[in-house]
Amino acid sequence: MLELPSNFASDIHEMATFNVSKGEYIVQPGDDDRSLYVVLSGALAVYIKHNGGKECFVKRIGKGHSFFSFLSIIDILMDNESKFKTVSLKAHEDSRVAKFDISGFKDSYRNSPEMWVRPIQIVCTRLLHVTMTTLHQYLGLSEELMKLSIDNKQNSAEEKPKVRFGNSIRLAKGLRPKMRRLYSYDEAHDQLHNARKLFAEALGIPSDRASELLQERIDMMAVNEDDVIVEQGSNDDVKLVLVVTGVLKLCQDIPKEATDEYDDVETEKFSTFVFQKEMVGGLQLLTDEPSFYKVKAAANSVLAVIRKPQYEKLLAEYPQIALHIAHSVIKRISPFVRGVDFAIDWTLLDSGQAVYRTGEKSDSIYVVLSGRMRSVDKKQVLEEFGKGSVIGMIEVIQNKPRSSTVLAIRFSQLAEISEGLLNFIKMQFPSVGFRLIKLLGQYFDSSNSQNTLLNGPLLSIDGISQDAISHISNLHTIAILPASADVPIKPFTCELYHALNGNKKVLRLSSATITAQLGKYVLDKQADFKLIHWLNAQEDDYPLIIYECDYEASVWTRRCLKQADAILVVANGRSKPLEKSFLEEHMMMNQESIRTSKELILLWDEDVKAPHGTYEWLKGSYFTGHHHVKMSSRMRQWDGIEELKESDVLSYYEKSVYQESIDIRSDFSRLARILTGQAIGLVLGGGGARGAHHVSILRALQENSIPIDIIGGTSMGSFIGGVYAEFPNGNIEDRVSGWFKVMSSKIRQAWDLTYGHSAMFTGAGFNATIRNVFKDKLIEDCWISYFCITTDITSSEMRVHRSGSLFSYVRASMSLAGYLPPLCDPLDGHLLLDGGYVNNLPADVMKSMGTKHVIAVDVGSREEGNLYNYGDQLSGVWVLLRRLNPWARPLKILKQDEIQSRLAYVSCTRQLEMVKKAPYCTYLRPPVETIGTLEFDRFEEIMKMGYEYGMTEIKELIETNENIKEILEPNKKQVSAIKVNSVKPTNNMTRASSFTDLAARLSKIPDIRSNQSISNFGSLDICEESSDEEGTPERVESSSRSLTPLVSFE
Repeated sequence: MLELPSNFASDIHEMATFNVSKGEYIVQPGDDDRSLYVVLSGALAVYIKHNGGKECFVKRIGKGHSFFSFLSIIDILMDNESKFKTVSLKAHEDSRVAKFDISGFKDSYRNSPEMWVRPIQIVCTRLLHVTMTTLHQYLGLSEELMKLSIDNKQNSAEEKPKVRFGNSIRLAKGLRPKMRRLYSYDEAHDQLHNARKLFAEALGIPSDRASELLQERIDMMAVNEDDVIVEQGSNDDVKLVLVVTGVLKLCQDIPKEATDEYDDVETEKFSTFVFQKEMVGGLQLLTDEPSFYKVKAAANSVLAVIRKPQYEKLLAEYPQIALHIAHSVIKRISPFVRGVDFAIDWTLLDSGQAVYRTGEKSDSIYVVLSGRMRSVDKKQVLEEFGKGSVIGMIEVIQNKPRSSTVLAIRFSQLAEISEGLLNFIKMQFPSVGFRLIKLLGQYFDSSNSQNTLLNGPLLSIDGISQDAISHISNLHTIAILPASADVPIKPFTCELYHALNGNKKVLRLSSATITAQLGKYVLDKQADFKLIHWLNAQEDDYPLIIYECDYEASVWTRRCLKQADAILVVANGRSKPLEKSFLEEHMMMNQESIRTSKELILLWDEDVKAPHGTYEWLKGSYFTGHHHVKMSSRMRQWDGIEELKESDVLSYYEKSVYQESIDIRSDFSRLARILTGQAIGLVLGGGGARGAHHVSILRALQENSIPIDIIGGTSMGSFIGGVYAEFPNGNIEDRVSGWFKVMSSKIRQAWDLTYGHSAMFTGAGFNATIRNVFKDKLIEDCWISYFCITTDITSSEMRVHRSGSLFSYVRASMSLAGYLPPLCDPLDGHLLLDGGYVNNLPADVMKSMGTKHVIAVDVGSREEGNLYNYGDQLSGVWVLLRRLNPWARPLKILKQDEIQSRLAYVSCTRQLEMVKKAPYCTYLRPPVETIGTLEFDRFEEIMKMGYEYGMTEIKELIETNENIKEILEPNKKQVSAIKVNSVKPTNNMTRASSFTDLAARLSKIPDIRSNQSISNFGSLDICEESSDEEGTPERVESSSRSLTPLVSFE
């Protein structure tokens, strides 16, 4: 973890083991902080002093875990006094402890300072990523992270009076430094000489080498009050800044959502001052991350700066500067952060390792800093979590055992915040409670949007793994892996990059760009720290990164697969399916990517009418999904060139393609929307002949250029949806109208009549009409993703079909009970009936497929009024005679088909009402009241009514729906990097407790009482008197799982 130098070898004699009794102190404030403590048996408890002088229990350390702060290493290497100030360590129970003296680090550093640059960078990276980011981004702390000023002699005598205004602190008027222009060469030369002297002192450079090392590497800047020197979140013009004269201040922007637009409030929070002879910018240089703070001039100032290229050269010549820069960062952070750093854990997980398992005690929440996690329960995938997600919060609040197991899909870093630490922070800063309530609200919002099955029974999805429902949500990294050398991978990546850039800031990386950026030797090592750290920094700066793999199983390909949240395997559709050994070779090369979701992308030439042979690619494979993409002729212009230069392809796309507007109806745009969670789904409901309205709605959508990325339906909707999915750009009206004409034939129906054992019709005639439309087409060979709903009366469940015979499952979805016999599933023999009995408008199922917005078209039957009351018996002959009699008053009596349609509607009434109210759904209901279920001869009339309705509703949708607007105008959307404060955590936990109840528990400030240290949201007395050596935390022992790795000095 720390990657200590190879010349450092820990001496066994520097380790001491000892026993401690329950309640006995091991470390107290004032003791030397120069040792690492490891629990060999038993358990220890970490305490931090509260403002009131009482010790608060914040963390339990179990067997195999350690007590240590990486920040202490900097003090040890600097040979500064390092003592515990607020932290103490007690025995939670009778324990045996190993104590490692790490003072030897100092000798190793003196012998080989260049070997310590990387460990120093890791210490600062952990400080930024784990401690500071977690406290600021998720708990809302800003000015609490830094001291107001560094306590040293040079500033104490010159300390300026300060006045606090709200969130800001300003220097008192009349005491601000005044700056005059440097008119003479001598004055400028003196300032530069002084800057060189100050930099040499700050960086620990001997005076006799200062001129040699700093010559031509320092630039001077004169800034006015309130000038911005470094923008928060910026990674441009990175520099180390030293104040020659004047004062700077560090601030952080307040996100808009955190302020009231009607109030005149501060837009930034003050954190600390930077006075004369002090440096700022070191954290950004050492971590290679965007600036955590905004640096502004608090008064007119003269600054000396060393820019990043000069810093890197200076570091190579004199590596000792890394330690002094790190020390300038560490001594600025507040005692609160130094104490908390002992309690926040940095959890590193390889693929397949669990952060926690079902049934374990809920004692911590986790923040995903990088990587990807997957929640599973009884082998069923519940959800995936990407960077920025908060895991396990609801269970901690409810004080219930873990309800699922969360595993790492790829190498992941998490920050673990214990329950006790969370309570301590709330006591120190009660405003944190409001931030936590906001996070809780985001949990519930996410839970609402993800609870798309409306509390119904679990879906049975054929031909697709359970994790494929939400396997490509919240993606930050995508690896593109060519299946063979005939795949135009570079043009494909450029096309996808162009489509993705419409709504996200995207970075494309290949082995060529990496070597150009970091040098040709960066790929020599498979786990090179410089490469990994640089890639992680790019993931912080860009919402989405495309990793373009090499054709062969190279070191770069391995790194791409290891970094990926999802892998796109790109193949030529006309080629033979992949040998299973292809993927196995890559999986053997990188075992960590076995659990990563893999999508198959089949490329087709422009002259291909319809995909074919997809099943052969998918059977027995690792793929969780597939997509068909047409290649434009421009992608094939480099065919036949053996050694294609990446620069040639990029030059063409930059000049000819990237300047063009994005075609939102292209296959690449569809793939981009699916990958980024922006897909539009169209759901078509059942309703017999009324389904002709679906065709008119499709026509209205096409004429208004609204793309359809996924389509699905029930009964008649499954038929119309299948026709569209097979040929989205084909003449749908002609195909459907021909089928309606055949269905209106009474002679055909008469020939299909049979003895009504299971149904009135044999189904042969009806089967023929559908088979004539779909032939032997498979659902996998449809151009766009498609599903249909059936009712499985064998297992009494709803079935969602996404693969298999298109004819078979459309026929099953349209099988009205009593009219047609149930279809026997060709796979398992289950009896399938019309899907309208379980879900006549499956907008919820569509949402579960990962779409952002669903358009649902309802053509089902509704309430019937003025029905004739015929009592408890009815003669069909009597009804027929009444209808034949021209003088008889017409009676409104439901026919068999109408009863079946009403039955489907009644079965789904509750679900339909929830769909109407769903925020993700646009509900459309064309005029269907006058149309009978079997009136197929009215196709043209129904089409005309539906088209007029559709054009009106679709235009209104475009004007009012922001999601649709963004998709229709992707080039106008302003895309920026993800801000530090932009948090969108997700969760899949139960809603057993109301939001109000959970918020009340979460925001409650723990009481401070003696002899108590229970740390949960039900018993909130967590502090004890520091003088009470007998009081120990009476807390239920957690399981012996080992999540946070032991501090490694390898």
